[in-house]
Amino acid sequence: MAETFLTPVIESLIQLLAIEVRSVAAVHKEVESLKRELEIIQSLLKDVNTRSDRGDLGDAVNTWVKQLREEANHIEDVIDEYRWHVAQSTSDKLGFVGSLCKIGCQIKALQSRYPISSQIRNINESLRRIKDIGQGYGLSQSFRLQGSSSKTSNTEELDTRLGSHFIVEEDEYVDVPLVQGELKSFLIEGASIRTVISLVGQGGIGKTTLVKKVYDEVKQNFDCHVWITVSQSYDNEKLLRITMKQIGQIAESTASNYDMIQGLITPLRQYLQTKKYVIVFDDVWDTNFWEVMRYALPSNDKGSRIIITTRNDTVAATCKESPCDFIQELKTWSPNMAWELFCKKAFRHEFERCCPNELEELSQKIVSKCQGLPLAIGAIAGLLSRKSKVQCEWQRVLDNLNFEFKTNPQLTRITKILSLSYHDLPYHLKSCLLYFSIFPEKNLIVYETLCKLWIAEGFVNAREDKTLEEEAGAYLNELIKRNLVSLEICDGLYRVCKVHDLMHEFISSKANDLCFCQVLDKNKSEFQGKHRRLSIHDSMLRTVTKSIQPYNGVRSIFLFKFSDELIKMSSLTTLFQKFKLLKVLNFQNAPIDYLPEEVGTLFHLRYLNLLGTKIEVLPKSIGKLCNLQVLNLRYTLVHRLPKSIGKLHNLQTLNLMDTFVRELPVEINKLQNLRHISATCKERTTVLPYSGGSLGVKIQEGFGYLENLETLENVEVHLGGVTFMKELDKLSKLKSLGVTNLTKETSGTICVAVKKLNHLESLYLRTDNGDEILDIKPIASSPPPLMRILCLVGRLNEFPPWISYLSNLQGLMLCFSKLIDDPLKYLKDLPNLLALRLISSSFDGEQLHFEEGGFLRLNDLKLVTLKGLKLVKIDTGALPLLKTLDIHSCPLLEEVPSGIQYLRNLKQLSISDMPREFVLRMQMNGGPDYLKIQHVPAVHIK
Repeated sequence: MAETFLTPVIESLIQLLAIEVRSVAAVHKEVESLKRELEIIQSLLKDVNTRSDRGDLGDAVNTWVKQLREEANHIEDVIDEYRWHVAQSTSDKLGFVGSLCKIGCQIKALQSRYPISSQIRNINESLRRIKDIGQGYGLSQSFRLQGSSSKTSNTEELDTRLGSHFIVEEDEYVDVPLVQGELKSFLIEGASIRTVISLVGQGGIGKTTLVKKVYDEVKQNFDCHVWITVSQSYDNEKLLRITMKQIGQIAESTASNYDMIQGLITPLRQYLQTKKYVIVFDDVWDTNFWEVMRYALPSNDKGSRIIITTRNDTVAATCKESPCDFIQELKTWSPNMAWELFCKKAFRHEFERCCPNELEELSQKIVSKCQGLPLAIGAIAGLLSRKSKVQCEWQRVLDNLNFEFKTNPQLTRITKILSLSYHDLPYHLKSCLLYFSIFPEKNLIVYETLCKLWIAEGFVNAREDKTLEEEAGAYLNELIKRNLVSLEICDGLYRVCKVHDLMHEFISSKANDLCFCQVLDKNKSEFQGKHRRLSIHDSMLRTVTKSIQPYNGVRSIFLFKFSDELIKMSSLTTLFQKFKLLKVLNFQNAPIDYLPEEVGTLFHLRYLNLLGTKIEVLPKSIGKLCNLQVLNLRYTLVHRLPKSIGKLHNLQTLNLMDTFVRELPVEINKLQNLRHISATCKERTTVLPYSGGSLGVKIQEGFGYLENLETLENVEVHLGGVTFMKELDKLSKLKSLGVTNLTKETSGTICVAVKKLNHLESLYLRTDNGDEILDIKPIASSPPPLMRILCLVGRLNEFPPWISYLSNLQGLMLCFSKLIDDPLKYLKDLPNLLALRLISSSFDGEQLHFEEGGFLRLNDLKLVTLKGLKLVKIDTGALPLLKTLDIHSCPLLEEVPSGIQYLRNLKQLSISDMPREFVLRMQMNGGPDYLKIQHVPAVHIK
C-alpha cells in the first residue's frame, strides 16, 4: 500500500499491539479497532493525497485531509505519552530489567492513572465522524475521478511551462555554451547512429527554453520533427498518437491496453525507419517512460536525434543505451550570465539596457537572491522593468521579495514550477525535503548529520539488506538525483547539502501549512498552532517558553544563531516540562552552561546535540535516556562522563570530539547497541604540531563486547598492543577506526588486526612522538578493500607500496612521514583519489613532480609545512580536475608551481605564510608568475 501520513501511525499501533498492550484486553480491542479504521481510510487517502497537495480537489477535500492529519498527530501523541508513563513507572520500580509478566502488571496498574483505552475510544469516534462528514460531501466519489483530476493537472503543468516555448526578443536571451556548442553540433553533425541527448537540471534552470531555441534552428535539417511536452501526468497512448499526428500519420488502432500500444508502435516505427527525425520529449518525470517509447523510435543509421529534458538524473540514465548517447547537466548560471540577463530584461526600454549606478547595489542583491536560476532572474527583472527606476521602489521589492513570490501573479509561476518537484515525491521523501525548512536559509548541512536526524525522527524504514544509515543515504541521494538538493564537497572530501533559496522559501511555507515546523525569530517569538518541530533563530528562549501552552505535539527543537547571553536553566526546565515527548534536541553552539536534571524525563529522546555549548557536567539523569541514538559533545567543556551513561542501552552514537573528556568509563562497554564512538580530548598543554591540540581518549578493556560498533575514532592505545588487538578482532563490523599514541611495536601489532577488518572504509593511525616510527607493513599482505580515507601521522621508513592498489581510496593525508623519495609516483594512478594532503614534513625532498596523465580525479591538494621543498612541477595533462590548491609555509619554494597555467579547472589558490619574494612574483604589476595564475577566479594571499 502506498505511504501517506497515516503510515507511521499505523506502524506505531502495530508495535503497541505487539508489545505494550497485549496483556490488557480492553486496550488491545480498542487499538485493533483503531488500526482497522485507519487502514480503511488510508486506502482512500493514498489516491487523494497528491492531488490535495496540489490544490486540485477544492477546499472541502483539503479541509477533510487537514482534519485527518490533526487526528493522526493526536493518535501519535496518545501513544507516545502512554509509553512515556510506562517508562516512568517501570524505570522507577524495575529499572530496565524485569520479566514481561512484571511489566504487564505495571501496565495494568497504569491504566487507572493514564486511561489509554478511553482515549483511543474517543479517537475512534472522532475518526468515524470525520469519515462520515467526508461521505456527506461526496468525497468518496472524488477519490475515483482520475480522469478529471489528471486533466486539471495537465492543464496546470502546461500553463506553467508555456512561456518557456517563446522568446519575446532574440537579444533578451543569454547564450550558454550548449546553445552554439555541443548540443547544436550533436544534432546536425555527430554520428549517423540514432542519438539520445538528455538535459538534466532543476526546475527553472532553462532546459525547455534552451532546447526550443536550438530545435527551431535545426529542425529543418530533418525529414520530420516532433515536440511533445510529457509532464507528470502522461499517457503512452496519447504520446504515440500525438507523435503520429505531428509527422502527418493517422493512428488507426482502436484496440485496448497492450494490443493498442503495439498497434500504434508498429506503424510509427515503420514510418520512421526510413526518415531522419528529431523528436523532443520535454519534461519527463517517470523512469519507466523510455521503456515504451524506445520501441517506437528506430535506430536507423540516418542521423536521427532524440532530446529529453528532465529534472531527474535517474530518468536520464535510463534513456542512455549506447556510447553515443550522452547526458548534459545544466547548472545554475554564473554571476556574469545572471547579471547580463537581469539587465537585458529589467532595463529593456531604457538606459541602453545597462543598470544605473544608483541601482546597481540593490540590483546585485536581488540577482543574488535568485542564485543563478534563470526563471527567477527573468521573472523578477520583468517585474522591475515596469516599476520606477528609483532606489526606494527597488528597496521595497527586495524587502518584500518572499511575499511577492507568494502573491504576485508575475512570480507565482516560479513557485508552481518548483512545487511540481515536491508533489512528485513519495510521502517519505516529502518529509525529508521539508526537513530543510528547519535550518536557516543558505545553511550547509553535513550529509551524515542529516541522515542521523532523519533516523532519529523515524523517517527511515529499515531494510534487511541495509543499515539505517545506508537507507537514509539512499533517501538523500534520491533527492539529489531529482535536483531538489545540491551536494557540495568541502575540503576535498566532506559532503554538505543545501537547497536553493527559492525552494527553501517554498518548503518553509509548506512546512508551516502542514504543521511540520514553525520558525520563531525576533520578528515572531510566540509559538502558535500544533507544529511538530520548533526552530528558534536568534530569539530569546525565555520569551518563547512563556508563549508556549502545555502541548505534547512538539517532537524536535533546534536553536540557531543565538547571542552570547547565557540561556537560563529555568527556560530549559520549562522547555523540557512542556515538551516531554521530544525526540530531537539540537543545542549546537547555544550559550548553555548547564543541562538540567529534567532532561532525564525525555524518554523518547533519540538525538542530543551539545556541540559547542559551555556545559561542563552532564547530569546523571542522562542515564535514563534509553532511546538515545546520538550524543554529540564536540567542542563542549564536559570534563567527565557519569557512570550512569552505562544505562543508555539503546545509545547508538557517542561523539566526544574536542571535549575535555580524557577517559571513557568502563560502563560504555555495556552499551551493546552502540554503533558510533568519536572522541578527541582537548589538551591545553599539548605540544604535538600535527594533532590540532587534541589527544586520543582512553578506552577501557572489554570494548570488544561492542559487537555492533561501526565507528571507533581517536582512541588511545594504553592497554598494550596485544590486548588492544584482541579487542579489535571482535569488532567485525567496524567501518571507521582511529588510533593514537602508537609506537612502532603497538602499530605493527594493531595493523595485524586492521587487515582483518574487511568493512573498514576509514583508517587514522598516529604516533604521539615525532621521532616514533609507524609500522604499517602488516597491512601490506591484505589491505582493507573498501578503504576510502587513510591518514597516517608518524615516521615511515619508506612509502607503503600497497597504498598504490587501494582503488577506492578518495582521501590521503601523510603527516610527519619524513619521506625523501617523491611519493607522487606511487599515487598518480589511483583512480578515485579526490583529496591529497602532504603536511608537516611528510616529504623532506626538494621536488614534487605531477606527471602527465596523473591524478585524473584529484580536486583538492594541500602542501603544508614542507621545509625542504624547492620546486613543484606540473606536466600538461596532470591534475585536470583540480579545483583548490593550498600552499602554506614552504619557505624554500622559489616560485608558483610550474605548469599551474594548465590547470583550467582551478577555482581557488590559497597562499599563506610564504616568503615575501614568493608573494611578489604573483603580483599583477610586473610579477613574473602573475600570467600563470591570472585564470584562477579566487587567489587568496595571507
